[in-house]
Amino acid sequence: MGIHFNLFNIVLLFGIVQGVIISFTLLFPGKDHRQAKYFLAAFLLALAYNSFGTFCWSSGLSLPWFYLFDRSFPYTFIFTTGPSLYLYVKTITGAEKIPAKVILKNYLPAIADLGLRLALMSYGLKKTNHLYHPAALILMVVIFWAYLLSAIRLFRHSSLQMPTAEQFQLASWTKIFLAVLMGVASLWAVTIFGTVLFQLRTLAYFEPIEVLLVIFVYWIGLRSYHCARVVYIRAQHAVKATADKLTMEDAEVYINLLKNAMETDRLYLDPALSVSKLADILKLNVKLLSAVLNGHLNKGFNTFVNEYRVNDVKQQLLQPAYDHLTNLGIALNCGFKSEATFHRVFKEITGMSPSAFRKNNHQHAADSLT
Repeated sequence: MGIHFNLFNIVLLFGIVQGVIISFTLLFPGKDHRQAKYFLAAFLLALAYNSFGTFCWSSGLSLPWFYLFDRSFPYTFIFTTGPSLYLYVKTITGAEKIPAKVILKNYLPAIADLGLRLALMSYGLKKTNHLYHPAALILMVVIFWAYLLSAIRLFRHSSLQMPTAEQFQLASWTKIFLAVLMGVASLWAVTIFGTVLFQLRTLAYFEPIEVLLVIFVYWIGLRSYHCARVVYIRAQHAVKATADKLTMEDAEVYINLLKNAMETDRLYLDPALSVSKLADILKLNVKLLSAVLNGHLNKGFNTFVNEYRVNDVKQQLLQPAYDHLTNLGIALNCGFKSEATFHRVFKEITGMSPSAFRKNNHQHAADSLT
């Protein structure tokens, strides 16, 4: 097996190794289990896989297992780049954990491509590839741009602009990241459409985008990991330091203030309530509020607020006056803003679904009357 090395192949190999190393570094959790790490790792691994395919083509490296897989599923991994990018931006611009159902829904293009290829295998790949490949190439670009534009729109409407240096740094990085990615995606679109319209399939035609992807993988991996890591560590240290400075008497005052905001003012009914918004209402520093929640109540902001929302939902589910409302209608009345979040949070706190809770309690009520 003879492998031909030239400058282009060495650059490709360098990018592949960097992408894999950074991806596995992100996947190694430690104490940092944020979803953003895993989506960024998936994004980088897909790009590294694409570069590896080009490296095999350019260098003459022949791996039977890779050839078989790449011939059978040439674009499945590439279809994951758009969803991974969008979910990465979604996790760093929102506080809530993304449920598995939403993640699966976003990866449907890759799942559909995998299913289609499996179906085509039964008819013979040679008979169908002349139709599949041009369509798949165009769809890859269209779907990626759809997710990229959705990520940009999500970022523009996000609440990342919180009054902290860490959030400002993360917002600045995300803005640069998306701007650079638009440039990379534009060159990628030109490359792909050129192969479809003009049948340009020589290696020299692909070299500019492949070299740019290598540079991009190296840059995005180091910069995004470093930025996210710095923000995470600083935030954790700031919360711990602020919590350690609070006396038990001061902490009790702030805890009562928080409980009053939920139990009397019922601020949890606001679906747009965030830690910064609550801090503004209570005239408290965001770090101080986070320190009280995490350091003295041992709860994150979302858990603290959602517990009040779920308790309110439970009360309404038990009252006949609300029988005309659906579970989702009651949830929206109690401050939840999406059905997926409501179902996930309700089950986490109560151990059962809203429908099961409503049915069980109605059954208990009927049994008590007989």
